[in-house]
Amino acid sequence: MLKRELQIVYSSFLYFTRLSLPIRVEYRKENQHLALTWFPLVGVVVGLMGGVAYYLASMVFPASVAVVLALGVTILVTGAFHEDGFADVCDAFGGGYTAEQRLHIMKDSRVGTYAVLGLLLLLAMKMVLLTETDSSVVPAVLVASHALSRWSVLIIAMRWPYARPSGASKSRDTSHPLSAGRFFIATVLGVVPLIYFCSWWLLVSVPMVIISALMAGRWFKARIGGYTGDCLGAVQQLNEVLVMAVLFVVLQ
Repeated sequence: MLKRELQIVYSSFLYFTRLSLPIRVEYRKENQHLALTWFPLVGVVVGLMGGVAYYLASMVFPASVAVVLALGVTILVTGAFHEDGFADVCDAFGGGYTAEQRLHIMKDSRVGTYAVLGLLLLLAMKMVLLTETDSSVVPAVLVASHALSRWSVLIIAMRWPYARPSGASKSRDTSHPLSAGRFFIATVLGVVPLIYFCSWWLLVSVPMVIISALMAGRWFKARIGGYTGDCLGAVQQLNEVLVMAVLFVVLQ
């Protein structure tokens, strides 16, 4: 039982990050179906790595440079996986007029104007929010925003269907709905980092990302009949910024 769960944890890290693991993990569909259980834990680790990078860089450079380096570390660790999904969604919903066109554009590896502008605005928001946040809490903000934003996408996977036609797809396998017990585990992993700040006011970000995810899920369902892996990546990125913004306001 424990061995299999560790395999699921490893599968989640292998799929959602570029981190190398000291053991070999075989791709098994039944394990991949449960990988979202540990998606918030992936966020905790990615946020921690970004936080450590910020802390070390801030000893030498001004806050703005430390923020850029910290964001660079999180992007390297994930291989810009979710940023790529956000960019694809910008292009698809900006340039597509039908569900078929949008799904096709999301599969296209080329980058369009909507993607470029979307990414520029997204990264600018992250840099400004983190630079203006009290430097002593930036590492914790990175951990909390990465964890909670990843938890929020589970809501979409639990509530709406996968939009693409049936067929082999690692994204489809990984976006599988979870049982109530596993959703509870993911919820604990996603919310606990907020408690680090020792302020109950910070929990206001939880209903906000829930509302954001529900609105996004309904929007995707109306336009492409459900969601894709790119849609989940886009929601994760948007909610990451949302959590940063909420923490910035509350911690002032």
